[in-house]
Amino acid sequence: MEFIVTPFHVEDITRLHEANADGVVVATPFFSARGAAVFTLEELVQLRSLTTAMNMKLYVLVNRFFMENELEKLREHLRYLKKLAVDGIYYGDESVLYEAKKLEMEHLLIYSPDTLTTSSQDVQYYLDEGISMVTISKDITLEEICHIAKQVKGECEVILHGRLNIMHSKRRLLSNYFDFLGKKVDVFNKKDIYLMEETRDEHMPIVEDDLGTHVFSGYTLVSFEEIKQLAQSGIRHVRIDGIFHDLDYVCKALSLYQAVLSNEMSGAQAKEEFDKCYPDDHATSGFYYVKTSKVK
Repeated sequence: MEFIVTPFHVEDITRLHEANADGVVVATPFFSARGAAVFTLEELVQLRSLTTAMNMKLYVLVNRFFMENELEKLREHLRYLKKLAVDGIYYGDESVLYEAKKLEMEHLLIYSPDTLTTSSQDVQYYLDEGISMVTISKDITLEEICHIAKQVKGECEVILHGRLNIMHSKRRLLSNYFDFLGKKVDVFNKKDIYLMEETRDEHMPIVEDDLGTHVFSGYTLVSFEEIKQLAQSGIRHVRIDGIFHDLDYVCKALSLYQAVLSNEMSGAQAKEEFDKCYPDDHATSGFYYVKTSKVK
């Protein structure tokens, strides 16, 4: 099973390698949405050098949605990533696939549209387009995820651990809200602001940046008790997203999942250990055992 994790600094690669991470996924300015950390193109070159030396994969987020006047910039970036020989490119906008095909690099793409891939037909359709992998929706049950993995011919990934994106608006909702109240508050790119619903005791992180406003789940998805079943179903790629946390957090989660797979501890024991270390993380099983109300 390939563990794909999020670094926060270039120098994190060495420690992640020592923690037996198989690959890293990183964000770059303009092209990436909701990255745990943003790396310049110069840092991307350093990351490629380090990951190559340590036999790790380098994945890049190109998961914003592009307007027509931004397509030339996208083309230039894809050419750059191809030349850099990255191992994979996460995307959600079909324009990325269209442009990548013209550059004969669709085999590097990983379709990751957050919620849309909810059936084996969905996943197989995109794999048949010639891309390398599809991220299965995190809003379906464990049973449904495993069924998809068993049915499709090709590679699938799941988000194993982390806060999940539940809403994105291109509008700057926080700034507009405080402007309406007549208050001057610096909310840009802050990761310590939360929404709280009246009906649920959940603190949902909300981030405003160049792409608009992003709202995340009020819980952290964890999969300590499910990882073996995911592996048995054929899932060979899993992602640990450390957004709102740090390198210690990512390494701790990674070590616990590896301990479960190697039978050093049970899933329940790993979950208990994690809860002790991060009691305020609101760790839950997400939708693994809860069907959503909508049927596709």
